Amino acid sequence: MAAGCLTAAMGLVLLGGGVAAAAGGGGAPPAVDAGTVYVPTVAPDRVTLTPTADPSTGQSFTWRTSTAVTTPRVQYTATRTAPIAEGDTTTVDAQQSQTTASNFGYSMQHHTATVEGLEAGTTYVYRVGDGETWSEWYEFTTASDEVGGFSFIVQGDTQNDNKAYASRALRAATEARPYARMTVHVGDLIDTDNADNEWGEWHLAAGFANATGNQIAAAGNHEYYPSNSLSTHWRTQFEFPLNGPDDARMAETVYFTDYQGVRFITLDTNLAFSEPGLTTQTAWLESVLEDNPNQWTVVNFHHPLFSVTSGRDNATIRNAWLPILEEHDVDLVVQGHDHAYGRGNLVANEAGMGEGEHEGPVYLVSVAGPKMYVPDAPETSNWTTSGANQRVVARDVQLFQTVDVLEGEMHVESRTVDGALLDSFTIEKDADGEKVVSDAEAWAAGPGSTRDGLAAAPVDPTDPTDPTDPTDPTDPTDPTDPTDPTDPTDPTDPTTPVDPGTNPTTPTTPGTGAPQNATVGASTDRVAAGGEVRLTARGFDAGEQVRIELHSDPVRLATVAADAQGSVVATVTIPRDTTPGAHTLVLTGLSSGAVAETPLIVTAAASPAGLADTGAQIAGAIGAGAVLLLAGGGALVARSRRRIATEA
Repeated sequence: MAAGCLTAAMGLVLLGGGVAAAAGGGGAPPAVDAGTVYVPTVAPDRVTLTPTADPSTGQSFTWRTSTAVTTPRVQYTATRTAPIAEGDTTTVDAQQSQTTASNFGYSMQHHTATVEGLEAGTTYVYRVGDGETWSEWYEFTTASDEVGGFSFIVQGDTQNDNKAYASRALRAATEARPYARMTVHVGDLIDTDNADNEWGEWHLAAGFANATGNQIAAAGNHEYYPSNSLSTHWRTQFEFPLNGPDDARMAETVYFTDYQGVRFITLDTNLAFSEPGLTTQTAWLESVLEDNPNQWTVVNFHHPLFSVTSGRDNATIRNAWLPILEEHDVDLVVQGHDHAYGRGNLVANEAGMGEGEHEGPVYLVSVAGPKMYVPDAPETSNWTTSGANQRVVARDVQLFQTVDVLEGEMHVESRTVDGALLDSFTIEKDADGEKVVSDAEAWAAGPGSTRDGLAAAPVDPTDPTDPTDPTDPTDPTDPTDPTDPTDPTDPTDPTTPVDPGTNPTTPTTPGTGAPQNATVGASTDRVAAGGEVRLTARGFDAGEQVRIELHSDPVRLATVAADAQGSVVATVTIPRDTTPGAHTLVLTGLSSGAVAETPLIVTAAASPAGLADTGAQIAGAIGAGAVLLLAGGGALVARSRRRIATEA
């Protein structure tokens, strides 16, 4: 029995889908032989769009087949409503086909074709194949000469269990902006550099989105793990612009592309922690920022300048790149690696600004996959120690970001995999380049919401028929309407909170005198350190950010968004190192100031820290029959656990 269990355990580990590699736990399907799932055929798969240096006139395509294909080609034409006839199309042979061996022994080909001379601002349909066996018809749209008028998506690390879990974030983003022109990935797309099954899951998780919008990706440390060399899949399946530094190691990992007034710059932090990789990229970054004709700039790399979790501090790249990003007033810097969420700015850029506003770049760290880490406490975070304000932080949430670009305005929203708003801000910039970044409410839509583009329109206060206008006297939700029974400011409404100055029995937040006008209920009043508590609260402003803390230290657990009714439902994890005893969970509305709290008794952790504390969990329950498996395979599992705990 022991031998059989050990064999099963080794099979799971080697296939990358079981005890050692399952990051989400519980919901993984039964293990199958991964070497049989992604064997290529003559039918094209993993079809991917990547941008050229000028996406208004050029487009690159990559796809995979078996080695039996000898005439790879792409066929395209301007979009039309009638079925596409062979004579209506242009056919271009692939310029490159590369054969590589997979980690399962089978061979495969990746094909690359780049088409030039396209019309700007035009939608095309295309397919890839060999002249007999074709993919389905896909669409893409070339960049136009206008500034803005498009949406793009940002995805943090997917890395683990792409099919089972990361697919939720990738597909939810497509649902939110189905006509986004591109997706920016911050690295660690997969966990093991050359594992073909992991790359297969990554492509599968995205659905058709990889083939209909340009993909921009930074290489993470797991694209170099464990070989210490860039994944053999990277340059075969992505055709990124060759406009980076004159260094072969940085080809297609350091590059830029311009799309409708936005310069997208990608850097490779894996090569920046030593020389000459740091100096070379630093000089190149400064040059492409100095010679930048675009209104907007987005910079993308893996290891963050200001880390969110695990006591990390990437001082080498922060010291080199932060001054340049600030000097050139980059708009948005997106990063990953930390498996939590953080968004903020330099404190110095808040001088003279209004509440919730700042100048300068926005630094954003996010995560899309199921692997989660615990954020550092504010007082020890290198945001705080490096002069930055971490405005929003969250943990244990899979996220995606939508970015809507208009002329003079860039709006960013971070949402959870179920579509709930976590964070939202807008960058406004005038013709002289003067800008202000401010917290903002969610937009009803963006350019990528519809095929032809739909920008979120401001409310017209003069339109009496606008049901979203809060000043409309015919609107039953009008806060100025004295007959509205749902109006919290209506003195005739029996649910209106009473001024604490006239009602001495109204509870107040200790030490503030402010009305405690929100309520919260908890799934339990006693939990072991490392356990979870589900909170249900109400009484906050619609859509406002609500901070959840464990007092009395305090320890920030999460920042979540209230729904349209001002309610919050969230599950928080009590840190495993919490001191046993009496504590309080405190929820604070960041705009309304509303506070709700509930007592909580924390008991000692039930068991030593394990995979769950690094964001990985064992898939499924371990019953009595598995005791021998753990005994016989202990060294194997322990080794995998150490890898997960030390490799971000």
